[in-house]
Amino acid sequence: MSEPALQALAEAMGILPEWHDLSGTLHVVAPDTQRALLAAMGLAVPDEAAAQAALDELRARRAARRLPEELVVTAEEEVRIALQEPANWRLEMEDGGVATGHAGDAIIVSPPAGLHRLCIAEEVCLLIAAPPQAPTVEGVLGRPRAWGFTAALYALRSRRNLGVGDYRDLATAAAELARLGADFIGINPVHAHGAASGGYSPYTPSCRTAFETRHIAADAVLGFPHCDNAWALLRDNAARLAAARDDELVDYETCDAVGQDMLRALFADFERSAGPAVDAFHAWRSGPGQALEWFALFEAISLRHGADWRQWPEPLQRFGSPAVLSFAAANATEMRYHAWLQWLAGRQLAAAQGAAKRAGMGFGLYLDVAVGVRPGGADTWSAPACFAEGVSLGAPPDAFNPAGQNWALAPFNPVGLRRAAYRPFIEMLRAAMTHAGIIRIDHILGVRRAFWVPDAERSGGAPGGYVAYPQEALLALIRLEAQRAGCVVVGEDLGSVPPGLRDTLAEAGLLGCAVMQFEKEGAQFHRPETYRHATLASFGTHDTPTLRGWWSGWDIDRRHDIEGSEPAAREAAQRWRAEERRALARLLRDEGLAPDGLDPEAPPQVADDALVEAIHQLLAHAGSALIAVQLDDALGSLAQQNLPGTVDEYPNWRRRYPVANDSLADALAAAPGLKALAALFTPPKETPAKQETQPCPQQRQ
Repeated sequence: MSEPALQALAEAMGILPEWHDLSGTLHVVAPDTQRALLAAMGLAVPDEAAAQAALDELRARRAARRLPEELVVTAEEEVRIALQEPANWRLEMEDGGVATGHAGDAIIVSPPAGLHRLCIAEEVCLLIAAPPQAPTVEGVLGRPRAWGFTAALYALRSRRNLGVGDYRDLATAAAELARLGADFIGINPVHAHGAASGGYSPYTPSCRTAFETRHIAADAVLGFPHCDNAWALLRDNAARLAAARDDELVDYETCDAVGQDMLRALFADFERSAGPAVDAFHAWRSGPGQALEWFALFEAISLRHGADWRQWPEPLQRFGSPAVLSFAAANATEMRYHAWLQWLAGRQLAAAQGAAKRAGMGFGLYLDVAVGVRPGGADTWSAPACFAEGVSLGAPPDAFNPAGQNWALAPFNPVGLRRAAYRPFIEMLRAAMTHAGIIRIDHILGVRRAFWVPDAERSGGAPGGYVAYPQEALLALIRLEAQRAGCVVVGEDLGSVPPGLRDTLAEAGLLGCAVMQFEKEGAQFHRPETYRHATLASFGTHDTPTLRGWWSGWDIDRRHDIEGSEPAAREAAQRWRAEERRALARLLRDEGLAPDGLDPEAPPQVADDALVEAIHQLLAHAGSALIAVQLDDALGSLAQQNLPGTVDEYPNWRRRYPVANDSLADALAAAPGLKALAALFTPPKETPAKQETQPCPQQRQ
């Protein structure tokens, strides 16, 4: 039965009526999906009458406005905002300044960069004044290209960490890689996972404005040398820690058990101490750290009642409720502890960035921003209206995932986000940019649209659909915050990219991605020289096979082993990979980079060091503004860090770097093969022309 009001309401709220999958098949969004997605935005319309009423109310509210809800303009440039009738207006600027005036047919202003409020009486228009572009590589470094490494922070080894790579390891690794000529070191997200939560994935955070405390280096905390309890913990757990450092996989349990006890001991000493560090912490807590007080409160409650706030006692589920305020008052010391951890994490990240820059990196840290948060985590508790409820981010069905993907992550609710003046989005960007020269925004496609998967129980199994996002506003805020931080932005634009989005991102100064594994038509690889300049080029990502794994088809065998598929399917996939190997070998030959003895029509199934170096040399020719070498590839890894679509079937986010001892972070610059690969990307320094020596004037006769 036709439901025109529901259809019109859904479109008015940004729910796309139809979409095409990767094969080009058209999908029309059904009424049950429209209702589920509207409900996730906070708009329940069980029948056509309710939909009509909601539509009428929405249209009436919009028709009554004299100003648009939001307006994106170029900073410092004059803008005219048409009026239907004369009015007094007020411009409340981000810095606290106020401008007023009376306008006849148009308001004319030239706002500075910032997020402002243009008001007529009580009606407000969010005015986003942003630069036309985010900072570029050339604008920051003074040269058009740069290269660096991407690595897994948790996988860094050292003689002193607790079995998981920490922020001190990051500082050491950055300085070591800088000696090889790298301008950045990119790592997985360091968002807070949550003190009470299990799991390891850095892409399922509790909060994207707080930092992960598991990576705090306890031995770098002020007071550690004199903390008897911390030293006792190290002595008592020496054997356990040695085993954790030697293990092929990350031992999170040991790190958490020993690390948390050490940090508690250090905090107890800190509480009893006085001096500049204590004063600095209290000043931070009453200043910039004030924005994280709510997170410290969430952590304290979660350790009492569990990681998912939706399972807490009902009075504690409402942020700001009397029960929550009472808990805060009764647990002030515990809150102070979690605030202290955030202070430490921020200071150690800042120290890592400082070490990278002092060592000569042009950008330093390259931090990742995850696409979503856990539905029961801190972010959704503190600002529930800013997140869609009862749906998850995901991807539609395709040839690789016939059932589609459900990422179990809460998406931003575009309605609530706009009402909150985009505060959570802005704070998320600022947290990442504060200590980074480059950030990567996971699934940048989400600035235009995101695929929402309804909860099966609530929706009766309704399929997912696309929801539009305020692209112009989100991109303007990215440009604004990036310009303020002097930060280059990379958008992960892989997958089903809407037409024109890559051009839009490039116009905004954002870089896309050029992943060599995907840069091809059929089995024919594109020449890296033809990659768009506005990209970061790499052979793969943390979600794809390593170079050696891809070449050998290791990923194909692993996936088919897990899925238990028919032998014919595995053989067909391996035959296709063999054709891709031949195509890449031909490209190496055509570019004059093929190693001696390589037969492009019958290349070996195992990539040796010479072949790996040749492929990296090919990557070095990319026309991209940034080039990233994966540390896994540089160190010869076969297995990849993450196998998408698996949870317990594969040790995701746990693989350590393959070295003979536990001193990786202390000796990266000397790691076998790393120096040779780095030389491919570092241009030789120009030697000044030799001048003929002339005798000093006093020596002349």
